[in-house]
Amino acid sequence: MLEEPYRWVEAIRNRREYLDDQLRGASPVVATHYRDGVLLLTTTPGPRKVFEVYNEIAFAAIGHPADIEKLRKAVIDIAHLEGFNLSANDVNLQRLVSFGIGPLVKEAFDEIFRSPFLARVLVAELDPLSGDDVFYTIDADGSFVRAGRAAAVSGSEESVKAIVECLEGEAVDAELNAALRGALRAWGCGRLVLDSEEGEKPSAEGVDEYLRSALKDLQVEVGVLDRSMPTKSKFRLLNAEELQDALAAYRGA
Repeated sequence: MLEEPYRWVEAIRNRREYLDDQLRGASPVVATHYRDGVLLLTTTPGPRKVFEVYNEIAFAAIGHPADIEKLRKAVIDIAHLEGFNLSANDVNLQRLVSFGIGPLVKEAFDEIFRSPFLARVLVAELDPLSGDDVFYTIDADGSFVRAGRAAAVSGSEESVKAIVECLEGEAVDAELNAALRGALRAWGCGRLVLDSEEGEKPSAEGVDEYLRSALKDLQVEVGVLDRSMPTKSKFRLLNAEELQDALAAYRGA
């Protein structure tokens, strides 16, 4: 009996190492402000990774597609239950994270006889009245952090740090194309840090060279929460035409 606590601690440590190993190769998700709202960008070879959750709230994640879908549906259900029991104005990101997705992910992580969620989540909320937009990141162990004017989820802490540093150098009131270009550079920087054995931040020239090579075979996925939209739902995915200008420098368009 005396050994049981130590076995549990060892099992938790092993789970954490397993999750870190499985998520290390994932394509980062980056999020930043732009003039009309919030932008979330990633790349994917297939399944979507950026979604709407509720009117002014967006969800993105890295990890196993099945686990991403489970968490997305869970957040949607929690948001709509809040909206039904209270009101649409009472649905906010802090409550969804603190009392919803955070405890859900932590419970799965702590139960050693249950498979944990193989995912890291980034959620964003648009405040159309005050402009006080909010980012949260939720790790695979259920811990969560409120971010500043930029946020990211990736396969390593070094990659996240490099991405956020790149994004914080961009103008808060940048128009959409400028914000897209900045997000692409930040994504490329984070991706290179993941691939580097030393985790060193690459040069601007190195990022541009990598993007010209990598973006030939990858699908860029971008969702925005646009406060200028007249509808209740502020979320939309950008189409190929809207991405063309930002991608032109790297795809030779």
